[in-house]
Amino acid sequence: MLLVLIIGVLQWHPSHGGERRDGTAPKPSFVCATAQTAPEHLICAELALATLDAEVAKAFHDYRDRSQNPTERDARLADQRAWLAGRQKACPVVAPPRPGAWLGDPGREVAITCLSSIYEQRMAVLRYARNAAAWPNIRFRPAIVEGAGTQLCDDLERDLLASFLGSGLLVNPLGEREIGFAPLPGLAGNKTVLRADIDAYNRGKPFPVLRWIEDGIDQQLPTVEYRAYDSPTDFLSAVGRGAEPLENSLRVTAHPVIDIAGLPHPGSKKGERQPRAAFARHATLTVDDMPRFFRYGEHVYLLAPMQPVQGKPGDLGIYRLYGPAQIHRVCLFDAHVPKAGFTDNALSLPEVATLKRAAAPLLPTGKLCASAGDDARMLADHAAWRPWVLDGRRLPGGLNGERLALYMRNRALTGPERARQYRAYVAARAAALEAVTPFYHDQFGRTPAEAGRFAMLYLDRLISDGLEVDPDDESVAALFAAEYADKHAAQKAALAGDAAGLRKALGPEPKAVAKGVKGDLDEPLVADALEHPEVLRELLETEFDPNETGASGRTPLMVAARLDLVAAAGILLAHGASPDAGASEAVAQTDRAGDPRCMIGETAMTDTPGRTALSYAVEMGSPEMVRLLLDYGAVAAKPDTAGRRPVDYLKNRTGNRAQSDEIAEMLK
Repeated sequence: MLLVLIIGVLQWHPSHGGERRDGTAPKPSFVCATAQTAPEHLICAELALATLDAEVAKAFHDYRDRSQNPTERDARLADQRAWLAGRQKACPVVAPPRPGAWLGDPGREVAITCLSSIYEQRMAVLRYARNAAAWPNIRFRPAIVEGAGTQLCDDLERDLLASFLGSGLLVNPLGEREIGFAPLPGLAGNKTVLRADIDAYNRGKPFPVLRWIEDGIDQQLPTVEYRAYDSPTDFLSAVGRGAEPLENSLRVTAHPVIDIAGLPHPGSKKGERQPRAAFARHATLTVDDMPRFFRYGEHVYLLAPMQPVQGKPGDLGIYRLYGPAQIHRVCLFDAHVPKAGFTDNALSLPEVATLKRAAAPLLPTGKLCASAGDDARMLADHAAWRPWVLDGRRLPGGLNGERLALYMRNRALTGPERARQYRAYVAARAAALEAVTPFYHDQFGRTPAEAGRFAMLYLDRLISDGLEVDPDDESVAALFAAEYADKHAAQKAALAGDAAGLRKALGPEPKAVAKGVKGDLDEPLVADALEHPEVLRELLETEFDPNETGASGRTPLMVAARLDLVAAAGILLAHGASPDAGASEAVAQTDRAGDPRCMIGETAMTDTPGRTALSYAVEMGSPEMVRLLLDYGAVAAKPDTAGRRPVDYLKNRTGNRAQSDEIAEMLK
């Protein structure tokens, strides 16, 4: 949900959780012993907010010192004082009587989120002029499409530009203008329900609005909906019913603030009024479509980071509401992230797409379907490529670039296919870095060294976007260990063809050592040596089992067939490898083979059990491998558990028709 995502951003802050690198705790711009207001108490109690407060103070001093004359300097000082005074009214905060009173307060995280958004926005405004002057050639400034010349749209355009050009991770175009929602106490379950009194239809009669944010069990994204009561009396009556569970009572007695069913949608009958915005096709909006209420002057408006113009993700519409099914768009801003198909596609290079494909098989299992290239993105992600966002921020999941690289390098030790994928990933990464670096040099005026560093940070963030690591999976956790490669020296030597290193790692009891270091993700040591015939032969002559299966459920002969290593297959067969052994169920989900499709729930995309080395050779399209296996007695008609024979795998092939015909003739 949105609150969790924003709070997660705070957790990514370099200073969150304790101390700076110099060992000192972050301090706000004021003395906490003199704190008087509710925001000041909360800032002193929360380290991340203390850091933000200090950064805003520093940004203001720079902003004030850039004044052209004393009059302008005084005006900027007055403006800052007015902003400080406005903090207290902007967020739902109750000052604690003592520091420990914050613990367990349901409104605490909401207050932190609110203050953080305000501080991020203020910092963006204070640094806007400096940022705009420092990078005059930036191509991705959000542009106003409708509403230019009106004070509302012009003011919001300034705020939007400041937010996108600011130094904060959050893109928050509303800041203190946004209406704060306070948590509703007394609800059971894990749902997040917030309340605010809003005059949503500008009729001079505020009424309670509840915002429901929940994670759907069968939904890909969290959802949000707004429900309203005609008056505070009606709301209190619903609360007083005492129905169980209370949230159901509240939901059924309320009505939508935006009656989606009453709004026209694309596909309306000819002649009907066309929609001003496709808010959603269902009664519940995804978080990506989440409206945000804000005040401007005496009225309440709605900002909707949606797609009111087909094919332009990221457009921000500003709407005035006249009723549940009556809206009017006042402004429209084009603020999309650079991507293929648009004019601003500097970060959608072929090299970047190649890198993402090369990285996919090496990432942890459970990689989400969503990626940085999806149309539906949170507003905060629309500027994730900015240098000031990338610098000093951790990757999703608490990772950093070094840990991500460590994981992928260690996973490459789990078999020859992984080793090949890792080599492809390293080559693709080098090409992507070379392609992206000029963007940061040309568009942001960075030095070549700085441009390369930001390109690296951007690519790491792109690859890790949506990364999920199961903390309870010991085999996955082991791959993040710095000493993993040392513990798996035998696999490393076998993959590299280092016979001397392999003998040293195995010692006087080679089979016992190999068994002891084999983990849930590993392939047999014999399979690791397939690309190096002499090392492979030495292992087999030491009586290593040529038919041992690994985490993939495949024998070394099957792996050799998949990689078209004919020489290795011949050595294996000469040392007793079974040509008709069938693949078993995978011990661990280790092979996506770069398949771009998403996993379905917990289901891993693995091979059909019972497949033989011959079926892999046929699918690979290798006449030499097929002939070798047949010469050693492989049964051409042996089916797998799905009933497919080796010849059936010819249908999966594209390309050399003559080669396929030759293989088909062999299998008759």
